[in-house]
Amino acid sequence: MDRIKEIIARLKALYDASIDRWGLLRHVVATLDRYNERRGNAYAAAISFIGILALVPILMVSFATAAFVLVWNPALLTDITDAIVEHVPGELGDQLNSVIDSAIASRRTVGVIGLVTAALTGIGWMTLMRNGLTEMWGGRVKNNAILGKLYDLGTFVTLGLLFLVTIGLNIVSTGPLGSQITDYLGLPDNWLMTFLLRAASVIVGVAATWVLFIVVLAWMPRCTVSARAILWPALGTAVVFEILKSVSSLYLQKVLGSPAGTAFGPIIGVMVFAYLASRIVLYAAAWSAADPNNERFLIVDELEHPEEPEAEPVVLAPVYEAEPEKQARRLIAAAGIGAAAAGLAGWLGRHDR
Repeated sequence: MDRIKEIIARLKALYDASIDRWGLLRHVVATLDRYNERRGNAYAAAISFIGILALVPILMVSFATAAFVLVWNPALLTDITDAIVEHVPGELGDQLNSVIDSAIASRRTVGVIGLVTAALTGIGWMTLMRNGLTEMWGGRVKNNAILGKLYDLGTFVTLGLLFLVTIGLNIVSTGPLGSQITDYLGLPDNWLMTFLLRAASVIVGVAATWVLFIVVLAWMPRCTVSARAILWPALGTAVVFEILKSVSSLYLQKVLGSPAGTAFGPIIGVMVFAYLASRIVLYAAAWSAADPNNERFLIVDELEHPEEPEAEPVVLAPVYEAEPEKQARRLIAAAGIGAAAAGLAGWLGRHDR
C-alpha cells in the first residue's frame, strides 16, 4: 500500500513539474478544465440535437422549392416521372409519382410551414450556440429577450448563407469543374496535375472554412472578442473540420454497402458528425479563452453573480416606553410597598424588645 502511495505521489510530482515546464501542456489542461467547468458537453449535445431537428423544416423548404421548380418546368417533371417508371416499375413507382404530385399540389403549405418551423428551430439552435460560446469566455450575459431572438434569427440567416458559400467553394474545388478548367487551359492530365489539383482543392476548402470559423468564434459570442484572438484557433478548427468531413465521407462509403447501413448509417453519421463538430467549435472557444493573452476578453457570469446593491447596515437598539402616567403609577406603588415594609419591620422590632 505504501508502495502504491509512493508511486502516485511521484506521478503527481511529475505531472506538476511537466505543467510548470511546458506551456503548451499547461494550456491544454486549462482548456480541458474550462470546457468541463462551463458545461461544454451539455451544450454540444443540445446544439447537435437542435441542429438535427432543424434539418426537418430545411428539407421541407427544399422539397417545396423543388416543387415550385417542377411546376414551372413540365419537361423536367416529365423526365423525372419517366425515370421513376423506368427504374421503379409497378406499384412502388406509382406511389412515388403520387408523392411527387402531392408535393407539387401542397408546395405552398409545405413551404410556409417549413419556413416558420425552420425559423423557430434556427433561433433555438443559434441561441444555444451563442450561449455555449459565451460560456467558454466566462459565463452567461443578460440580454433583451425579444431583441435577442431577432438578432439570433438574423445571425442564423447570415451564417447559413456563409455556410452555403463555403459548401459551394468546396464543391467547385473538388467537383468536375477543376478538371474542366485544366482541359480548358490545355494542361496535361497526369498524376502531377491531379495531385496539384487535389492540393489546391484542399487549400481552398480549408481557407473557406477558416473564414467561416473566424466569423463563428469572433462574432457569435455575446461578448467582445477580437478576431486576432481567435485567428489561429479558427485555422486549427478548420483543419480538424476538413479531416472530420473526409472521415465522414469514408464512413458513409463503408456503411452504405449493406441494407442495415443504408437504413441507419446516414442518420447515425449525421448525429455523430453534428456532435463532434459542436465539440470542436466549443473546444476552440475554450482554447482561445484559456490563453493568458486573451484575459482582457473574459467576462463574469451575470446570472450566477448578479450585480446586487449592497445591503444597508441594520442597527439594533433597545426600545424604551415613554408613557408618564404608567411611570407615575409604578413609582407610587413602589413607594407604598416600601413604606408598608418599613412599618412592618418597625412593629416587629418593638415586639422583640
